[in-house]
Amino acid sequence: MNTLILSSSLSKNSRSFLVCKNVEKELINQGVHCTLIDIRDIRIQPCHLGKTKDMESLTKTIDNTDNIIIGMGVHCYSINDGLKILLDNCFSGATNKFFGILCAAGGERSYLSTMHLTQICMNEWRMIQLPRIIYVTGKDFTKDVITSDEVLERIKVFCKEFNIIGNKLIA
Repeated sequence: MNTLILSSSLSKNSRSFLVCKNVEKELINQGVHCTLIDIRDIRIQPCHLGKTKDMESLTKTIDNTDNIIIGMGVHCYSINDGLKILLDNCFSGATNKFFGILCAAGGERSYLSTMHLTQICMNEWRMIQLPRIIYVTGKDFTKDVITSDEVLERIKVFCKEFNIIGNKLIA
């Protein structure tokens, strides 16, 4: 199984990136081939300006991956502009793929903000979502380390289920 993990936060202190790194480590331990892309490292621009070389490369990566995990922060109870640009420009090859969501938010009450991403992926590309989301807040971290035992356990369960279901869907 070839899985793309897309960290979509543009924040230099991104907690969703830290969750993506933890998920990547856990999936690799389960024998899953993972590619982690941090959009802070690629050049993006709105679609009316055309795709950058980095966006072309991401489009090819999405075309060639079996499954996608999207890490996101919460911005006005929705996704950030960088992720929206990538969804609009690079996800044409995501049709019918299996996906999961990792979300870092500033507080406890934004947990439904991931539904916007779910709606986009399911309606636009008929993607199939793992019905488990990793949702974290600042209280789950000490500096740059996830210290919540509950979150670490949820990451293990998320990865186990993503691996099992993902393999069944591509078989």
